[in-house]
Amino acid sequence: MNEKPLFSKEYSISLEMFGNAFTDFQKKFAYPKNILMTCAFTLIGIAYIPPFIRDPGNTVCVMIIIICAFLTAGIWLNTFMIRKNLMKSIEGIQGDLYSVEVYESSISICTREFSTGETGEPEEMNEEKAGAEDDFFAEPEETAPAGVVKTVIDFVNDDVKILEKKDYYIVYLVKRMFYVVPKNIFSADETKLLTESFKKAKFIEERN
Repeated sequence: MNEKPLFSKEYSISLEMFGNAFTDFQKKFAYPKNILMTCAFTLIGIAYIPPFIRDPGNTVCVMIIIICAFLTAGIWLNTFMIRKNLMKSIEGIQGDLYSVEVYESSISICTREFSTGETGEPEEMNEEKAGAEDDFFAEPEETAPAGVVKTVIDFVNDDVKILEKKDYYIVYLVKRMFYVVPKNIFSADETKLLTESFKKAKFIEERN
């Protein structure tokens, strides 16, 4: 990328912010599908209640009602477990440092991964370990230093959605990865430029 960035920042993300962001992400992009499937299974189950009332011995009706109930519960349990497992898996990344470069129609996000050394202090990962733990979903763009995962997101050509909340932005590469970008690292002018860049993608403003 030869284009000069409008500005760049470094930041870290607390577990609390990441947890809140992932909850917001699920509410916006996962819950609608869950609700639709819940309604479908509920309607199917309800449709078999009258035949069951007329014939309590109809085991087919009983099985279908039970299956619909279990499928509905499974949908929401799976959503909960995804969040629980994700939060458990990221407990060790509190020392990770992120950097973002903002362009007119894209952003570049780098993650510098750290591991905990014998002293208990975070230390930058070596090249072998960094290669083994690269981001599975978002492929690194260009050659980056050891321990650094770099992703360039094009707002025009990539399938990306931006969700703005009160304290952060959620940058969602559809079916690949999502990133959390805190707002408090930007000045008022930088926030304005960033928002204008984000509006070239599918920008959703929800500041509550």
